[in-house]
Amino acid sequence: MKHNIFLLLSIFCFIPALLKSQDQYISETEYIGKNSKSPSEYLISKFGKHDLVLLGEDHGIKDHLDFVKNLIPDLYKAGVTNLCMEFGSFEMQSQLDSLLSADEYNEQLARDMMFFYNVGWAYKEYTDIYKEVWKLNKSLSAGERKFRIVNLSYQYDWSKFASPRTPENMSRVFYRGTPDDFRTNIIEKEVIAKNEKALIYMGLVHVFTKYGMPVLKMNNDDFCDYDTGFVGNRLYRKYPDKVFNIMFHLPFESKDKPNSYWISPANGAIEAIMAKNNNRPVGFDLVNTSLGRLSDNSFFSLCHSDFRLEDFFDGYIFIKPFKDLTGCTMDPLYFNGRQWQDIKRQMPDPDWHTAENIEDYYKQISSYVDIKKRYSEVIQKSIPAVQSGSIDRYTNFPSDFVMPRNIDVWLPENYSPSKKYTVIYMHDGQALFDKNITWNHQEWDVDSVAGKLIDDKKIRDCIVVGMWNNGKFRYSEYFPQKPFEALPPELQKSTMKEPVGSDNYLRFIVEELKPFIDKNYSTKPDKDNTIIMGSSMGGLVSMYAICEYPEVFGAAACLSTHWIGDSTNPDNSIIPGSFVNYMRNKLPSPKSHKLYFDYGTETIDRFYKPHQEKVDKVMQEKGYTSKQWITRGFQGKDHSENAWNERLYVPLSFLIPAK
Repeated sequence: MKHNIFLLLSIFCFIPALLKSQDQYISETEYIGKNSKSPSEYLISKFGKHDLVLLGEDHGIKDHLDFVKNLIPDLYKAGVTNLCMEFGSFEMQSQLDSLLSADEYNEQLARDMMFFYNVGWAYKEYTDIYKEVWKLNKSLSAGERKFRIVNLSYQYDWSKFASPRTPENMSRVFYRGTPDDFRTNIIEKEVIAKNEKALIYMGLVHVFTKYGMPVLKMNNDDFCDYDTGFVGNRLYRKYPDKVFNIMFHLPFESKDKPNSYWISPANGAIEAIMAKNNNRPVGFDLVNTSLGRLSDNSFFSLCHSDFRLEDFFDGYIFIKPFKDLTGCTMDPLYFNGRQWQDIKRQMPDPDWHTAENIEDYYKQISSYVDIKKRYSEVIQKSIPAVQSGSIDRYTNFPSDFVMPRNIDVWLPENYSPSKKYTVIYMHDGQALFDKNITWNHQEWDVDSVAGKLIDDKKIRDCIVVGMWNNGKFRYSEYFPQKPFEALPPELQKSTMKEPVGSDNYLRFIVEELKPFIDKNYSTKPDKDNTIIMGSSMGGLVSMYAICEYPEVFGAAACLSTHWIGDSTNPDNSIIPGSFVNYMRNKLPSPKSHKLYFDYGTETIDRFYKPHQEKVDKVMQEKGYTSKQWITRGFQGKDHSENAWNERLYVPLSFLIPAK
């Protein structure tokens, strides 16, 4: 009784805190609907009060460069006649001015100027901006002012590069001074001194204004220092009223994981909010808005306490979610007539770029604009696109029992609060709905399968709660804890590196997630309408869930159940035996529960049949018949989402048939 009272109190204390978090997303979505503008309208509007609008990109994104290109006529109409770009050498400014006002556009000259700036910048969309400006200038009458692109960089001398990187070595490469000091001087000379306005387009870090880039400093008491030498920082110190900075939607580097691991801004909140807005392209303010108050825990938050987006940038432009962005187009003629020795001598950042010939170098710079590969970490955390129904994303759902994780709630077509729905809780939530964002490009396709079965009235109306696994802790969270603890100590040590956490994982589902779902969705909360489902290790923990919480879960589907437990030792019998013994003691009553098991015959599934047969004997001993339990074998099917997708209709039709 005391435990139940504590459980109820913990539930009621937990839910308001979580609902407050979700209400914030609702208010932010409402803010976007009421206050955002189209990206072009938003950016242009900032020139009403500011002479310099700084726009920060992650390099090589076609969608963002196309936006800038298409913005040129609107800039001109708004009286903005300068586009200052990082991507070009000021030594070539006179040639660029001539190109943009010439009677005929010279593709090769544009290519030559970009090659002079950076021998590896073979991305067509950057020179496409040149052509767009030329088209605008061509349309103007002789007396009208021409639009101008101002090159902000100079040709660095990478032939003088030497390791290690010392001030002396780098001063020989950057012989005209630090790039951002040079760029700031160009802007002052070519724009500010002339009392003109300009869009300044550079890589994200170069347009920081109020924000200081964190630098680890071991002899500072807080170990922190800040780099405030970027172009935006320098301009903001001297001309604070003239400057407004905007960032494109782009991934942030992780603070906690090495090797440039990318994470989504504001801990995934921006993508979740934009999905609620149907991923409509928008521009919006960050400072003094609910969007700006979103917290962020990326690398940029290092040394900044309580870091929020408004501490970072003034404004934000969202064109597309990460999964829909595309990389730049490689210029197939970029290296025509070039000599490899000339390219190699001026190859930027030789510590990071090495190549033996032009072909090898072309492959390297092509790989850079493979955005699906570059952004794979954040793409895999994107909101799934579904063919049927809709997805509600709960980002980093909090818990007292397990680490936060994303929760995706699938709602069928025409979901209505006036109806009541069966709920299916499914493990490995990131693999359920959209193969375009999964690591192996496979999916269960739950939305299509369940949606069709509902439409055909073969199963009850249901919603699906996709619970993401927690990466490296998936194995420890999904391994049934009591059977594990019954193993010999030496086998426990060799089987599991992390502490087993499946009891806490089930507490998370039962005590935190289910109350939240029942509170916020129109569900049938009884056990007969609460199903748990998974594959492989997810099959094991689904079996464990119905045994540990028979009063909560009325049915479980266990596909390709990983009875062997340890994939490195598939012939062992002790681990499977522990599962069988556990089930013999803990299986719930067949009078009120249903179970589904299956297995394939290929890849790792080929080891499952003999162990499943022992489980089947236990099912029979406990009185289960074909009305409450089925086991199916699928000849020729392997251990994959594609295989589980093909037969998903079987457990769904058996466990929740339409009444």
